Amino acid sequence: MLTLRRISDSLGPGIVMAATAIGASHVILSPVAGARFGYDLIWLVLFSHFFKYPAFEFGPRLAIANGYSLIRGYQLVPGPRNWALFVFLLTTTLQGLTILTGVISVTASILVVTLGRLPFPAWIFLTGVVVIVLHKTGKYAALQRLSKVFMAILAAATVIAFVVSPPGPADLAHLVIPVVPAGAILLVSSIFGLMPTGVNVSIWHSLWAVEHLKYWEKKARDKQDMLRMGMIDLRTGYWLSAVLAIMFMSLGANQLRPRGLTPDGINVALTLSNIYTEILGRWMFPVFMLAMFAAMFSTTYSVMDGFPRAFSTILKTLFPENAFLKRPSNPTYWMFMGVIFSFAIVANTLLPNPVLMVSLVGVLSLIVAPILYSLNYYCATRLIEDEALRPSPRKRIWALAGIVFMTMAGLFFMYTELYVKYLQ
Repeated sequence: MLTLRRISDSLGPGIVMAATAIGASHVILSPVAGARFGYDLIWLVLFSHFFKYPAFEFGPRLAIANGYSLIRGYQLVPGPRNWALFVFLLTTTLQGLTILTGVISVTASILVVTLGRLPFPAWIFLTGVVVIVLHKTGKYAALQRLSKVFMAILAAATVIAFVVSPPGPADLAHLVIPVVPAGAILLVSSIFGLMPTGVNVSIWHSLWAVEHLKYWEKKARDKQDMLRMGMIDLRTGYWLSAVLAIMFMSLGANQLRPRGLTPDGINVALTLSNIYTEILGRWMFPVFMLAMFAAMFSTTYSVMDGFPRAFSTILKTLFPENAFLKRPSNPTYWMFMGVIFSFAIVANTLLPNPVLMVSLVGVLSLIVAPILYSLNYYCATRLIEDEALRPSPRKRIWALAGIVFMTMAGLFFMYTELYVKYLQ
């Protein structure tokens, strides 16, 4: 039986994953949905979390069962040699460029509102430099500790505001009643793509889980016990993400919509702060800004680690004999970090709109989700030899339903927003 102490000790990669999740989709898209459409879109939170869950579970499951990440699993997918890795390399490059652009723009917008003095692109540059320095000098354990602290700050501020201004029973009925209001297709697609986070993060999670294996091995009696600890770690972060997303959307509906306030542009953080200052007073302004900055900085930190880590690992897997890739300094990791950071600076200078950036990132994440989800499914169901560690038949059906659901959502967006509007 897992004691509270063992549960606490087992937490690690799942909390880092949750810290990555509780960023753009929660702090930006959820309140925007509430402000624009009230409670009509709150069902998206449960639907997206529910249908995506198996994709995220397959990463740590494979790591614990086989001792390697999903990237190694992709290499073992049958067909033309390494085709799955090349597909993932392409999606990693595209998402690495766009996702960092979105999350770092929100982080910088908070600094513009709270500290000012410097222009928006300068804050983006300084934020990225600080993150790079922390990555250069810090370790995975530091990321884990920071993520726990950041999540606690944001969760506490949000719970307080939510308890003071909760939704009514009629409002919560929208949790299970799918409605797509007119003009909501882009937002709906973005939330599906990024709630709780992009499916690509499941691959990062598997890499973080591999790093955490030695710790779990010391605490667990056997692999089944390790799997239980890994699942507790994942589910704690994952479902905390769902609860907070519901709270954020509810607060947007209760506090912003009645006053006609919709978060947008560089002042997005200032608009969101009205949720907390209206309920609890002006003293909450610095507290909320700190919590929001903590969440977004943690997301930026994780994104600037996750994409380069995945990119570097893919290249080493594809070209194991390459001497340049085998250098201890891991040059491809830092090169890719520099590339996505440079792209983020240029893109946000040309289009300084954090909400639009995040929305576009969500759409791209939705379109590539079924591909990565299907690859994760293959790895978990075909590569794990120990039957006790494989997904159950129920979990497999759940995953297949998730793949179909994400595919249909992506096709629906492309039909309504691309074909009907521009190609028909």
